[in-house]
Amino acid sequence: MKSARRQARRGLACAGHTAYAGLHTVDPDIAATTDLRAVTQEEQLDLRLVELDVVSDASVGAAIEKIIAEQGWLDVVVHNARYMSFGPAGSFTDEQLVHLYDVNTLGTRRLNRAACPHLRRARSGLPLWVSMSGVRGNWSPYLPGYFAAKAGMEQLTIAYAGELARWGIETSIVVPGVFAFGSKLRQHHGVRRSCRRG
Repeated sequence: MKSARRQARRGLACAGHTAYAGLHTVDPDIAATTDLRAVTQEEQLDLRLVELDVVSDASVGAAIEKIIAEQGWLDVVVHNARYMSFGPAGSFTDEQLVHLYDVNTLGTRRLNRAACPHLRRARSGLPLWVSMSGVRGNWSPYLPGYFAAKAGMEQLTIAYAGELARWGIETSIVVPGVFAFGSKLRQHHGVRRSCRRG
């Protein structure tokens, strides 16, 4: 799913949009920050970094307010925080399962609580929720907590879709399958494509 996030960011920026990548920590010494900045400069994209910790109301609120201050509005809000733990269902402690739900399920609610007032005020926008094929029966072993948290997220998606429709706001859910492009597997599948024109 890390590759899905990367492709979404690059895809939006390549299409000429201003895209914000929410990172738990924006730090020049962290690989995620360095990688995103390198891609932005290399391909001349309007891809910006913003600190966003989905388990913190204050962090989520500050990230949305920063974007609104810089852009004036939101067009698309992508829910794709991901935190996985591997192991048999009976091996997880309550605290481990709670953290899986906090990131993958409640994190979407925190982001929506900060973003949806702006979408409702504009009567436009698109919340885009990224789920997991394991929720739909494409089961993989040792991911029960993650799949359960994503299933909970999907139920929130359905609820929000009905509520936001009153303001003319559509909601979409994406359930990606397995793909190699944009992931670490790409080295075995040809050369990385660039969206740079000319």
